[in-house]
Amino acid sequence: MADTDRRVVITGVGVLTPLGIGGAALVSGLLEGRTGVGPLRAFDVDGVPCRGGAEVPGFDLRTLALPKHRKTLTKSLKYMARDIQLAVAGAELAMSDAGLAEGGVDPTRIGLDLGAGLISSDLDELAPAVQVAMREGGVFDFGAYGREGIATIPPIWLLKYLPNMLACHISIIWDCQGPSNSITEAESASSVALGEARRILERGRADVMISGGADSKIHPLSLVRMALFDQGSRWEGDPAEACRPFDRRRTGWVPGEGAGIVILERAEHAERRGARIYGEVIGFGSGCDAVPGGGMDPEGRGIEVAVRAALRDAGLEPGQVGHVNAHGAATVASDQAEARAYARIFGPRGVPVTGLKGALGNTASGSGAIELIGSLLCLARGQIPPTRNCTDPDPALELDVVTGSPRATDNPIFVKTTWTRHGQAAALVVRAHREASGS
Repeated sequence: MADTDRRVVITGVGVLTPLGIGGAALVSGLLEGRTGVGPLRAFDVDGVPCRGGAEVPGFDLRTLALPKHRKTLTKSLKYMARDIQLAVAGAELAMSDAGLAEGGVDPTRIGLDLGAGLISSDLDELAPAVQVAMREGGVFDFGAYGREGIATIPPIWLLKYLPNMLACHISIIWDCQGPSNSITEAESASSVALGEARRILERGRADVMISGGADSKIHPLSLVRMALFDQGSRWEGDPAEACRPFDRRRTGWVPGEGAGIVILERAEHAERRGARIYGEVIGFGSGCDAVPGGGMDPEGRGIEVAVRAALRDAGLEPGQVGHVNAHGAATVASDQAEARAYARIFGPRGVPVTGLKGALGNTASGSGAIELIGSLLCLARGQIPPTRNCTDPDPALELDVVTGSPRATDNPIFVKTTWTRHGQAAALVVRAHREASGS
């Protein structure tokens, strides 16, 4: 392409979170210090250590679908797990927000790059097959499962749970014929997807990319996995206070759900059509610090690699960053490792840090994009959102945590970090536009 403008801008956002549906609900909830975490209501949690969760209130894809898509999406619901429905709804909101609901982009020049996670199966779809193969004493008969059990599983079962189905349904609805990819990298998935989408646009392979991610950990199997890996919060008080990023009394994370879909666009293309611009993605980096035997490096070197790479990509020094929107998993080890990485990059207490999982829960593969949107929209009001439930910041972490109330700022640049328990890290550098506050 002859065009030499490689800038990539954000022209639309579609977000569904436990604080509500849409950017306005997210911003007001964050800046008012509210939380979407509470007692889990979707199913019985007796016997599970973590009884709290963060559910998207009042979610129904049919009510969020654009009129021209409503009939098709209603018929497709039987093929969509909740994770997929959240992503599709996010894309409906984002494309409308970007002014692209009625088209205007060459279908061959619009693509997708989405983060997705392990989608848990509905228990009533698999339980009959398992029951057929169970023998006395809890012995599982694999032969019986193959001969008789599999035949009881609905034929369309797999179509509901493949992680690439988020992108598949969106691409069909919006006739996206450009590059398409799905990233499955746990909590770092949507951040990596956004970084990769930006690079596709920089290379001139597309004009518009639908990116971000979605996930739902509000599921019995997800809670069982959390218990097995000892990740979930063991807070015994009010569930709303259970997730405590960087707090001295943190005990683990709380499952959440949501979608954060971002429309990325080549700056020249966006300006030519007169699009509103929320901000610009100016840097991306990734890293990994998995240690032998599994787990994360207690020094957080993967995060350090990712952040330094993102800053180099953006052409910035650490001192130019206005705040870090941290991963903030609220586990003792993860928060400690993350804080050590920031101390080496920015200096002890060298940059304001916020973590949004106390308000949103851990939205897993959607968290990078959802939390990025949180900072992006709050900065449009000149505010850094506070870290909910960090009432007693751990002094050993040496962080300048934004607590209590929002913090005023005139610096539009922030870094969004994400990290997995396997040490996969990603960082994005974003410059927000003050005049774009979202809907």
